Amino acid sequence: MNKEEKNLKIRQSIQDTRKRHQTMDCKTYEIKVLHAKLNKDQKTTINTMFREAKWLRNFHIANNIDKTFRSTRVVQIKVQDHFEKRRISNLGSQMIQDVFDNIKSELKGLKTKKDKSGKGGKLSFKSVCNSISLRQYGTTFAVKDKHHIRIQNIKKPLYVKGLKQIPKKAEISNAKLVRRVTGLYIYITCFIPKEEIVKQNKMVGIDFGIAHNLNLSDGRVIDIKLLDDKMISIYSKRLNRSFIKNGKLRSKNHFRRASLLQKAYRKQNNRKYDRANKVLHDLNKSYDLIAIQDEMIANWHKGLFGKQVQQSCMGMIKAKLKANPKVIVIPRSFPSTQICPKCGATTKHPLSKRTYDCPHCGYHHPSRDIKSAQSILDYALLM
Repeated sequence: MNKEEKNLKIRQSIQDTRKRHQTMDCKTYEIKVLHAKLNKDQKTTINTMFREAKWLRNFHIANNIDKTFRSTRVVQIKVQDHFEKRRISNLGSQMIQDVFDNIKSELKGLKTKKDKSGKGGKLSFKSVCNSISLRQYGTTFAVKDKHHIRIQNIKKPLYVKGLKQIPKKAEISNAKLVRRVTGLYIYITCFIPKEEIVKQNKMVGIDFGIAHNLNLSDGRVIDIKLLDDKMISIYSKRLNRSFIKNGKLRSKNHFRRASLLQKAYRKQNNRKYDRANKVLHDLNKSYDLIAIQDEMIANWHKGLFGKQVQQSCMGMIKAKLKANPKVIVIPRSFPSTQICPKCGATTKHPLSKRTYDCPHCGYHHPSRDIKSAQSILDYALLM
């Protein structure tokens, strides 16, 4: 087989794979690397990989992402007031090219943002790099067994937790090695055969609120409020003691306290994600059609209900519902809380009044929020 035939075969294989993936669901799974199972060589290699990725990124930005340096293994870095040459020895060739390609992708995103809003910004140098792309399965990374993942240039496979959540029929595409304050993670992207949709012959309208976060047209209410972790306020007070008025550090434990605060916020966010995903799974499984209104939840957070919105995950649920093909989004201009479902007249009610009464036809509903959800569903069915 000559070179042209080989390249043709590779291109055909890529096209076939893309066509197959179009009929599958794409999901990303979070796999945690157990820090206690890492030996000294593994820790040193991983830290060096992140450091070299930072050198490469800053080098490409300084050289205006010149294509001649796309696969370079020698970079110049600034050390105090002079430059030194450093060799990239722990990153594989594919990882080096991915750093270059990721910068190009970021530049395209900035250009798109500038074309839309006129504000684009620019790429800046990084003092820390916390992610490395692992694009090619089998070369840059590979799953060895139920508890081990091999990464290129790391001598021994990493002991991980969470591989059991990946289905057996999944096709692994790519991954990303990410370093956080809570530990080291590998995010694996897979393509999974679509599940057969079981029709429930049910439709529902959802009204977002403060008293009850989700009000469903069938009478159900779902509260997704999570109280703030007490450790967040404790670590915030301790971190504030690290500074004095002129901004200078007063405590050597500043970075340790900042790390503890980040871990507390990360834990709280994980709880919100877990709660939101459970609610979304329940809605997606129970109903064939979901109607919501394009509420300005961000404005609620800026107004009188900032704490209540912050303690919930309504914004997260709304964003994921809008991306669901089952969901119909009606415009925010529709007066769902004011309109009467019987005569069509609109009547304003103060926030303190939680029931609905129509002075025109005498219609009464014990919950204005559930009535609003019913109006949202009715309007969505007419669209």
